[in-house]
Amino acid sequence: MKIKFLLIFAVAIFQVFSTASYAQEHHHSTELARGINPEDFDSSVDPNVDFYRYSCGNWLKNNSIPPEYSSWSDWRKIDLNNEKLLKQILEDVTANPMLSSNSNAKMLGDIYYTALDTLKIESDGMNPVKEDLALIDGISNKDDFIKVFAQMKQYRNGGLFSFWVGQDDKNSANVIMQLFQGGIGLPEKDYYFKDDPKSKEIREKYRQFMENIFVLIGNDRNAAAKISRDVMAIETRLAQASMSRIDMREAEATYHPMTLQEVKALTPDFSWNVLFETIGIGDERNFEKGINVGQPEFFKEVNRMLTDVNVNDWKNYLKWNLMRSAADKLSRPFADESFNYYSKTLRGVEQQRERWRNGIEYVEDAMGEALGQMFVAKSFKPEAKQRALEMVANIKEAFKDRILMNEWMSEETKKQALKKLGTFDVKIGYTDKWRDFAGLKIDRSSLYNNMKQAAIFNQQYNLNKIGKPVDRTEWWMLPQTVNAYYSSSKNEIVFPAGIMQPPFFDPDADDAVNYGGIGMVIGHEITHGFDDQGRKYDGEGNMSDWWTEIDAAKFKERADKLVKQYNNFKVADDLNVNGELTLGENIADLGGLIVAYYGLQKALEGKERKLIDGFTQEQRFFLSNTNVWRTLMRPETMRLLVTTDSHSPGEFRVTGPMSNMEEFMKAFGGKPGDPMVRTGNERVVIW
Repeated sequence: MKIKFLLIFAVAIFQVFSTASYAQEHHHSTELARGINPEDFDSSVDPNVDFYRYSCGNWLKNNSIPPEYSSWSDWRKIDLNNEKLLKQILEDVTANPMLSSNSNAKMLGDIYYTALDTLKIESDGMNPVKEDLALIDGISNKDDFIKVFAQMKQYRNGGLFSFWVGQDDKNSANVIMQLFQGGIGLPEKDYYFKDDPKSKEIREKYRQFMENIFVLIGNDRNAAAKISRDVMAIETRLAQASMSRIDMREAEATYHPMTLQEVKALTPDFSWNVLFETIGIGDERNFEKGINVGQPEFFKEVNRMLTDVNVNDWKNYLKWNLMRSAADKLSRPFADESFNYYSKTLRGVEQQRERWRNGIEYVEDAMGEALGQMFVAKSFKPEAKQRALEMVANIKEAFKDRILMNEWMSEETKKQALKKLGTFDVKIGYTDKWRDFAGLKIDRSSLYNNMKQAAIFNQQYNLNKIGKPVDRTEWWMLPQTVNAYYSSSKNEIVFPAGIMQPPFFDPDADDAVNYGGIGMVIGHEITHGFDDQGRKYDGEGNMSDWWTEIDAAKFKERADKLVKQYNNFKVADDLNVNGELTLGENIADLGGLIVAYYGLQKALEGKERKLIDGFTQEQRFFLSNTNVWRTLMRPETMRLLVTTDSHSPGEFRVTGPMSNMEEFMKAFGGKPGDPMVRTGNERVVIW
């Protein structure tokens, strides 16, 4: 099964897990950019040579990455400003003694309290996980292992593979069990096999992290070293059997519907009955509409490993998955190990964040929608939604025009494309139906236990959807999130309240600024419905081939040219953008910018066009778009992004699309031969 929604930003890459509380003065501004600031430009650079540095060169010079972050950008500033409001909300509910015991506000406050109660966390040490470790120690055979593994899966632990409940790719009205590869701790399967010095260093530091954790839970150094090698061997086998990120971009490659009996036949040594009964879905009627097995070959290897990996190694594998997940919620020695690997080694982060920021992250993980409900009550204005809906209408109309004037697509395929575009659902701001958290048990005794209880509760919430009608009111993103997404299974575009702020959206700014910001985001998400993955789904969210063979070949020809373009973008001396991995996002960036441009033209119809700061509306559109993508990033984070993420680095999200647009060339007086101007067969236009 393919990932069911496509983000505008790769948020997970930049998350930092930390526990310390530091407060230092940093040389960076958290003031949000409003409109376009000419002081950010570097006028010594020709815009037709390097528009990215022309439009934000001084911003890049005058900003720095705070030591507790892996990157710095305008969207990060929005995130921090949102956090300040969330902090105030949580401080208020934490200090309020009048809240009823099972209210959302009381539970939010209790989670936040335990996250900030460092005295309790330090005095507890590893006590919160001792019960789970004892459960693992009680394993004596394979059957015991599967039982304990199933118990750990109740709170999203245990590794080995992942599962969730989601829509059937070929019958989107059905909600079915999805089984998917997993169980590895390095960012991507290739990290286990690459021989370059940097990959070897990351791999060895991961093993050392593992060894250090096993020492902390009571093993001597020699024993811990051996355990770490044994667990690495298990993860390496799982990685070897896993599909690559590029291969998984093909929706058909991860769609293998089976009956429960076929799943059991695929993996005869794994007791699915034990797992499903333990997690509360043991009734076989839950599987009448099938189970999707994303990677059958992976599960065959898991089955083989159940036979030829000894029980002690499996016990240590479970302990590692438990501790890897729990470390940041435990006392300083554990949390420091987690920070040193996940933040310092992988992302280059220099110091740990203030404790309250982590507290917000824990609350969002446990009860994010309840917190979001309080956030929008204080921050989101209805008029912002209305303005955004007007922009969506203009940009959808521009996309319709682009389909109709498309010269390489047949009338038959155009008809189907227009049909899909016409069925797009649009969600802006926040959900109309808030989640009910009744039944969740939260107190002030332990951060680890609160997060465990929330994981069990949220897991059950997801599993309870199996076999039920699809809830089309549900959001897959919190309202306070600075991001947006397109869902292929629901054919919807979603823009949370969190992103409806400068530089993306400013109700006081001119149209060019807003269309270059949130307008491009809207166009980007619409285009995802027609990128190399989205084009394989129809308007009902079903995987369906609605293209003629000739049109599909023409699409691929253009997409392949875009792959080659991005493969040539150099990030470091030994590192280029991966054009295959980033293809869908690059198509969405290119198409999104084009349709946002023409959406702006519709918005400007009948209006007087004035120069602002000496720039036309078209020029301001492109300048505004650069504000969205300008980013400072640590080298370690950049390497991680390029290796594992489907989004290109910010610089190439500017120069890549714009260099393919004749509209950009005209706006800035470019000419053939300029680095920012592609012409003829060099230029790629898909939508």
